[in-house]
Amino acid sequence: MFNKKYIAAFMVFIFGICGWSDYRTVETTAAQNSLSTSAIRFHVLANSDSATDQQLKMKVKENVVNYIYEKTGDFKTVEETKSFITSHDTEIKKIAQKTIEENGFHYTVSSSFGTQTFPVKNYGDVVFPAGDYTSYTISIGSGKGHNWWCVLYPPLCFVDASTGVVPDSSKERLQESLTNQEYHSIVKYRFKYLTFLNKYFD
Repeated sequence: MFNKKYIAAFMVFIFGICGWSDYRTVETTAAQNSLSTSAIRFHVLANSDSATDQQLKMKVKENVVNYIYEKTGDFKTVEETKSFITSHDTEIKKIAQKTIEENGFHYTVSSSFGTQTFPVKNYGDVVFPAGDYTSYTISIGSGKGHNWWCVLYPPLCFVDASTGVVPDSSKERLQESLTNQEYHSIVKYRFKYLTFLNKYFD
């Protein structure tokens, strides 16, 4: 027969796990609400899923992101970046159009800036919860191919999304827009040397 003390300890443990899970859910939701206006996500939609269209998408992405980062690298607020994108939309589309034509295609380019719904996304060691976010989107041609995405602000577009760790400078900008609890609900701890343990923190 189980000792009552062991049963009580087990129940406390179970309730603790449930409570922690509920707490994390609340903090993650709060983080998403804050990030919805304090981060700018970026989409490039390919014309189709053909290999050539997908390769073209990546070239457009690289040239557009390089231009935006060159001009906004010193910006300290999301509002500065929003203002730049909306006021330089024509120039950004010209860069995309030039890239397309230089690669032998004749697709048109369109763009939109506003709120879009995103699924949950891992970006290096940062998790962006599912929800509505401010987003800048460039569509190539029909825009029916798979998209490429990143975060323009804070600048995360050159982080390896599968294995990378977000730079401390970008995390600092993220943290400025979130409470301490919200911040830690979206940043996953990563072991630098005992990497096999990282899977337990996903």
